[in-house]
Amino acid sequence: MILTVTMNPAIDKIYMIDNYQIGEVHRPSDMIASAGGKGLNVARVAKLMGEEVSTTGPLGGGNGAYIKKEIEKLGIKPHFCDIEGETRICINITDVINQQCTEILESGPTLNETEVVNQLVQFEALIDQVDVVVISGSLAEGLPVDFYGKLISIAKTKAKKVLLDCSGEAFIEGVKMKPYAIKPNETEIAAIYEGYSETIENKLEAIKFFKDQGIELPIISMGGEGSLAGLEDGIYKISLPPVEVINTVGSGDSFMAGLAISIQRGLDKKTCMKMATACGTANTQYRRTGYVEPETVDWYMRQVTIEKIAEY
Repeated sequence: MILTVTMNPAIDKIYMIDNYQIGEVHRPSDMIASAGGKGLNVARVAKLMGEEVSTTGPLGGGNGAYIKKEIEKLGIKPHFCDIEGETRICINITDVINQQCTEILESGPTLNETEVVNQLVQFEALIDQVDVVVISGSLAEGLPVDFYGKLISIAKTKAKKVLLDCSGEAFIEGVKMKPYAIKPNETEIAAIYEGYSETIENKLEAIKFFKDQGIELPIISMGGEGSLAGLEDGIYKISLPPVEVINTVGSGDSFMAGLAISIQRGLDKKTCMKMATACGTANTQYRRTGYVEPETVDWYMRQVTIEKIAEY
């Protein structure tokens, strides 16, 4: 079973607005609301792909009740902790004509000391029931910056594989505990790897750096250009075919879901990377956040290519 951790969940609302202009009045052609936050997006995609999934994190107020109800509808096992604060709402304005997205992200509630302890206790109670853990997204206010590091430490004592996808100090502290896989962006790499630049040569050096730090599967996403991954015998470039993008929101989470799914199924790392890329790409074909269909994923799996480009 896969466990996803979302420590700052949200109701995600996507407004479809053609030719969005600041300062103008708009009437959206469509609005899609879903249980969101990066970990919940991962959970949704993994469930759509046929995996058993549990999820945990803090929920509060009417927004939290809505999220729990939506998660239960999907057949995902909810193991949330109740909090006093109100769970946040995040808004995405998607302009299909100009292929632009504008996001408004609420900061979310602040957890008290008891609520922080409850999250750790809940995680410890769940860890024996799962094989793969995906920790994604921001930390709610009140959680210490090393909170993800604590979760990784707990999971590793039980020999569970942890995939980490976050930013800022939470990422820096999490990497210290050597999760199984990471997928940092340019800013996150630069925060740890001194002298980082966006050249391909520097990306290769960053992959080697993270391998030396004890990360078994470091990945650098390059958007439409694919990704780089440090496998056992060298660094590989994973490429995807050109696609007409409908919506990019949740594609990174879908990528992480594909990675978790393939690890859960015991696939080799090359296939894991192809599955992750296929899930991330499939998400771009739907207006919903963190959504794929297995047939679309299977099609993209056949289009993804992977080649070794560097030795260690």
